[in-house]
Amino acid sequence: MSLKVVFFILFFGQISFSAYANSFEQWKKDYAKRAAKRGLPQKFVLDTLKEITYDKKAVEKDNNQVLLSKKKDYQDFIKRWLRDDNKRIKLGREKLKKHHALLSKIEQDFGVDKEVIVSLWGVETLYGEITGDYNVVRSLASLSFDGRRRKFYETQLNAALRLVRAGHVSVKDLKGSWAGATGQCQFMPSNINAYAVDYDKDGKKDIWHTHADIFASIANLLKKAGWKKDKSVGSLVKNTKGIDLDAKKYLTQDQYRRLGFKNLDGTQIKNENWVRRRPAEIPLKNSPLILRGSNYKPLLRWNNSSLFAAFNILMIDGISKKQ
Repeated sequence: MSLKVVFFILFFGQISFSAYANSFEQWKKDYAKRAAKRGLPQKFVLDTLKEITYDKKAVEKDNNQVLLSKKKDYQDFIKRWLRDDNKRIKLGREKLKKHHALLSKIEQDFGVDKEVIVSLWGVETLYGEITGDYNVVRSLASLSFDGRRRKFYETQLNAALRLVRAGHVSVKDLKGSWAGATGQCQFMPSNINAYAVDYDKDGKKDIWHTHADIFASIANLLKKAGWKKDKSVGSLVKNTKGIDLDAKKYLTQDQYRRLGFKNLDGTQIKNENWVRRRPAEIPLKNSPLILRGSNYKPLLRWNNSSLFAAFNILMIDGISKKQ
């Protein structure tokens, strides 16, 4: 490559980057005006975003999301997700025991089973171990500027800035995923405003550090989604004959048995707690089928994914088993 070509790339690349940076600065000013119409003081918005720079990595993540595929094997996926020797479930049992008194109180107050609260905590962040290290305000500002889903991300940015302004968290401590999910229960900022609970009454909805607030916030979202205590999300079964089912049709346990469906351990389907259930398919190769329980739909208000439901079915069943 000639020196002229190298100079051309460096020079015009620098101009391009500078233009992009200037555009981002102009976007901040325009956004501050829009945010002011949503009740956020324009000066506060500009001051908060002053040191925020464009995050190219977050935008690339948004543009290149990995979708589930029938080419991916469910068994391999689940084995990696549960971690060596079912670490995720074993930790869940330990956490349930450790926080039993607090969880029992929250279960009583919200009508949401404590095992489910622990399950969601474990599914989302491995009990607070993996919460994300992206600056949420920076990510949301960058994604809003990018414009692919501007309305959604600006709504989330508005919510994040309200949290900062109300003193629930600082910009520096507001860390999370590239898409803006944050805290040990991975709420989007708008869900924090809608569902997070200051359970310990210290003036902050602290879903980042305070177990009382984390557990109560999980329970509150599920309660408002229509959760029914002591009811099931569903069960996982094997389709031994490869039969296609109508997802809208309810079948009895006897009908599922006659079609060759069995529990994951190979035993016959037999449960006195339900009469008829609809099936739900998981979009991975060699997946079991979900027989939907009363709490399947409320759970999907959290994350509209059958795989997410399967995660929690495995976790709830594993955590609930007596040792």
